[in-house]
Formats: sequence, C-alpha cells, structure tokens
Amino acid sequence: MSGTVAASQKRTLADAAYTQLKAHIIQGELAPGAKVSIDGLARRLEFSQTPIREALARLESEGLLARRPLSGYTVTPLLTAAELADLYEIRRLLEPFAARRAAERDPLADAEAARLADAARMPTPTVGRLAFTEADARFHDAVAHLSGSAQLSNAIRRLDAHMHLYRAYIEPGAIEETEGEHRAIAEAIARHDPTEAAAAMRRHLERARDRHNEAFRNAEAAQTEAPAEPPAMTGLPKRGESTP
Repeated sequence: MSGTVAASQKRTLADAAYTQLKAHIIQGELAPGAKVSIDGLARRLEFSQTPIREALARLESEGLLARRPLSGYTVTPLLTAAELADLYEIRRLLEPFAARRAAERDPLADAEAARLADAARMPTPTVGRLAFTEADARFHDAVAHLSGSAQLSNAIRRLDAHMHLYRAYIEPGAIEETEGEHRAIAEAIARHDPTEAAAAMRRHLERARDRHNEAFRNAEAAQTEAPAEPPAMTGLPKRGESTP
C-alpha cells in the first residue's frame, strides 16, 4: 500500500511540475529558444529534480521543448514564416479529412455528440492564454479521435503542438471567432454531413492561418524587443505565486 501511495504522490508532483512549466512557456515567461536548467527550475519552482525531469520529457514529447546532446533542454524556437505556411498546408490536408471521416462514421452516440459540442466551446478571454491553448487543442484532438484512425490522430496532435507558442500572441477577439468555427464543425459531424464537416474545418483552418500570421508578426516583434539572450529563469514565480 505504501508503494502505491508513494507512486501516486510522485505522479502528482510530476503533473504539477508539468502544469506549471507548460504555463510558463505558453505565457512567454520562458521565451522561445531560452535554455532550461533542470537545477534552476528545481530551485525556483521548489520541486525535486525527478518531477522536473518527468515534466521536461513530457513537454519535449509535445513539441514545446527540444533536447540536444550535452546542451540540455531549450524552449522550442518559433517557426519561420515558411515553416508556418508549410504547417498550415499539411493541416489543411489532414484535418478536413479527419472531420469528413468523423462525420462518415455511424451517427454519434448522445454522449459523444455532447462531448464534441462541449469541446467546441472556448473559454472567456479573461481566463488567460493557457486555457485557450488547451481548449483549442482539445477540440482538434476530439475531431481527430472521432475519425477512428489512431495514426491520423497522432499526426494531427504532433502538428498542433507547434501552434501552442503562437496562441500566446493571439488577440482575445479571436477566441469568440474560434468558438463559432468549432461549433460549425461539430454540428456538421453530429448531423452526419461529411462534405460540410470537411468544408467547415477547411474554412476554420484558413481563418486560423490568418490569425496565426498576425500572431507570428506579433511574436517576431516581441522577440525583437526582448534581450538577445534572455535568462532562462528570469521572472519565473515560485510555486504557489501567481503571475499578472
């Protein structure tokens, strides 16, 4: 029993470290390209190194951190304009197909339809960037899951990880626009309309591309104004402290 309790406590600490570190990345407190020190994070966030290491590995798997031999971890740099354009072209190939497949399946059970409708909702702009990032990713993951293809779902999830850093620069007004587009996709899937589901997803991605292009310009401007090599730990609150 004691071993089970210890394992549970270890998992809880790792989850807490992951949540805090992800929030620091999304909110820009750990800037794109910044080096991440395991020792420094452990001291500043008041965790032992073990949950910090687990959190870093998890964030690396999501594409928010990169690890290089003998150099440790860095926050994933922002994509170039060409890379961002390529990313959206790939998303426009995969995600309308996923929406079509989801709508072609047997009609959704009431519980599935309710979960998809719930996932389409976006948080209010006042809740912060992390909540928007997670809600947006959750919807796209839900549609991919309903496609019935694990390979398609995994590919979309990996692509979506690259969008997290840009969502930090999205204007609050985009949240309401995003919710309307998500609802259109969810409704087409729920009524078993594959053509409209694919079209609605395609429209959403085209509009999202325009919003992210603006976010890309905002991100570039922010990086230009920031110090050339920002200290990895500057400004990070201690565990339990809040940020503005």
